[in-house]
Amino acid sequence: MHDDRSEEEEEPEASHLVSFLTGYDAARPNEDQEDQSSDEERDAIHEEDDEEEEEDPDNDEDTDATPTKRAKTGLVGTPSSRKSTPRKKVGTPTSTPRKRKAATRKLEEMAEQGIIRLSKSDLYFITHSRSSKTSGNSYSGLAPPLSAKVYDENTREARRNGKAKEAVEGLEAEYAFHFEQWAMEMEEGFNLLVYGYGSKRAVLNEFARTQRHNGHVVVVDGHYPQLTLREVLGQIEDMLSIPPSSTEAGSPIDRLVHRIYTYFLPTDAIKKRSDVVVSDRPLYLVIHNIDSPTLRNPRSMAILSLLACSPRIHLVASFDHLHTPLLFSQTQMTTKPHQYPIGSWTGAIPPERGFNWLYHNVTTYADYDHELTHQRLSTTASLTSSALITEEAAAQILLSVPPNALRLLKLLITRQIASLPVDPKYHTAHAGGAGAIAPIFGVDNDILQKIAREKFIAREEERYNALIGEYRDHGLVVEATLDSEGRGGRWVWVPMGKAGLERLVQGLDTVEV
Repeated sequence: MHDDRSEEEEEPEASHLVSFLTGYDAARPNEDQEDQSSDEERDAIHEEDDEEEEEDPDNDEDTDATPTKRAKTGLVGTPSSRKSTPRKKVGTPTSTPRKRKAATRKLEEMAEQGIIRLSKSDLYFITHSRSSKTSGNSYSGLAPPLSAKVYDENTREARRNGKAKEAVEGLEAEYAFHFEQWAMEMEEGFNLLVYGYGSKRAVLNEFARTQRHNGHVVVVDGHYPQLTLREVLGQIEDMLSIPPSSTEAGSPIDRLVHRIYTYFLPTDAIKKRSDVVVSDRPLYLVIHNIDSPTLRNPRSMAILSLLACSPRIHLVASFDHLHTPLLFSQTQMTTKPHQYPIGSWTGAIPPERGFNWLYHNVTTYADYDHELTHQRLSTTASLTSSALITEEAAAQILLSVPPNALRLLKLLITRQIASLPVDPKYHTAHAGGAGAIAPIFGVDNDILQKIAREKFIAREEERYNALIGEYRDHGLVVEATLDSEGRGGRWVWVPMGKAGLERLVQGLDTVEV
């Protein structure tokens, strides 16, 4: 199809229209002001064009093929009437960082002199082209964070001073008069949920201290970001030396909850005391901030509701969020603990789950200083539990190791269990890491290597290092180069509690050492 329009009648190209719109100044009353520009302004622009053409080695004299500087920038004036097509040049780029900086300075100088008026887009790119001189280092990022113990020691004196602090301590002392009532309500089957403005940590900790002579006490800091309920249950099992149960159904954490629940059954519910070992004292479980993100998920709530249904596990928790009561359904709010007549335990837990909450207002107006310290402490590697390993992860690792590696691990675990002291505080998992000190039950690496050589597990040192290094890379074995007495050497151990180690050895009963 023939186009009757001549080249002179063709419309401007899109690039020319964009240049025109960019250089258009709507604030000018008429176009005659553009003709009033001084010769110095035109000379300055033409001078810049001449410098660009001289610095460009690939510049061609054909003006119809290469657009001029005025047509490309479009900062002042109207688009050029020349009709041309931009040509892509090959070779040295025509724009360098030095040229761009020089052009930016030129624009700024011209803007200050009133020659041109920069648009918002020009100001944006000029501002962001400057390098930032600020530093990313800050004192808070360089200084090591304080532990909770050191923080309390340094702020104890400050907390004692001031009338406001005396008022807070007076309120906390008043709540101590209600501890007997709280204990009586828990004996009647209720669990306590305290609320109110201010930190309630000091009040609940004091209540926990008063109940130590009545039973076992476990305090859980729910506001700690790295907390998992699996670790809490594992600590309870290791500290109380809970024996294994007969059930094998469900996941490992379900079996763990079943063992704790069974251990705190009423003594008269068992037909024969030799069938199931139960505790002679109840358990008081104190949870700070039960509405924390790590505890308010459905899985954690289901586990806590099962423990709360035990007639000999008493739960007292605090919350600060306004909508925390919405986490519990009406059924969970009113479900009473399980009842076990004499000799009625059959090994199956009733299906009902709930908390049977009783609310108490504990307004203290105390600062949330301890709760907020964990926000910074959570970023330190020394306080995280990343070096610990669960039984599920250990079982997966053992599925893909050779027989000699299984023999070496069983040898290490048996010697570690034999080295455990009688005190239950050493029966919990001990994590390793950079700068860690070997626990009292750590196994001397030289002795372990000597026994492995005698039992034909690993005759060469390279083979032994390969086997123990495989476990170390997966976190199943950790090591330290310093013991508690300050002696140098190499000690290895498995970062699991006593109960988990015993079950792991039972799973390796077919492996000969």
